[in-house]
Amino acid sequence: MALYTIYSDFDHFAIIGFDQRQVIKLCGNTPHGRFDFLGVPKSFKDIITEPLNVNFSDDSDGMAGTKIPDIQVFHGRMFLSKKAYAALNALIKDDGEFFPVCYEKGDGYIFNPLSVAEDVDGLDISLCHKNAWDDIENLGFHEDRVSKFAIFKTAFDTYINFYCRQDIKDAIEQAGLQGLSLTSELGAEFGMSQDQKLAPS
Repeated sequence: MALYTIYSDFDHFAIIGFDQRQVIKLCGNTPHGRFDFLGVPKSFKDIITEPLNVNFSDDSDGMAGTKIPDIQVFHGRMFLSKKAYAALNALIKDDGEFFPVCYEKGDGYIFNPLSVAEDVDGLDISLCHKNAWDDIENLGFHEDRVSKFAIFKTAFDTYINFYCRQDIKDAIEQAGLQGLSLTSELGAEFGMSQDQKLAPS
C-alpha cells in the first residue's frame, strides 16, 4: 500500500488566516486550546459552534504565494473548498471532524483530523530517524496497521503533517485540486527534488 505525505504549496498559494477575536471567543486565549494552531489531535465539536471566518489575504510579506487554494494543510488542520469537500468528504469523514468556514470565495470547511498512527501501533520505530537538530530524516509506518485510515497523523512529528493512502492522492488529482504537493518520500519535505513532488497539475 502506497502512503504519501501531504504538504501545502506555499510557493504559489496564500496562507490561511483566522478572525482572532472569533477564535478567542470560542476557544479562549491559551495556546494549548486554540483551534487555529493547536496541532495535537483534539475534538472541537463542542467548542466550535458557529462557522469560522477565514481568509487568504496576502499578508505574509512575500513568504507565500497569493493564489487562493482549493485545499491546504496548516498547523495540523486542513482547509477544503466546496470542491475539495465534495471530492474528499466520503473518504476521510471517519478520520476526523469537519467545521464550516466562510472565506473570500464563499463557504468551505476545515477538517480536524483525529486518526493517529500510534493509536494502532502503526509507527515503525525502526524506520524513524531524526538528526541532531530534531529534524526528521526518515519516517515509516506499519502499512497493514494504518491502512484503516484514509488520512492520519503521528506524534513523531508533533502532529504537524498529514499522511494519506493512494486513494486520497488519486481523489485530489482527479478533482484537480490546487494547493498541495504530495510525496512518497515520507518525512523528506526539504530533501525533495521537484520531480519527487507529486502535485496536482
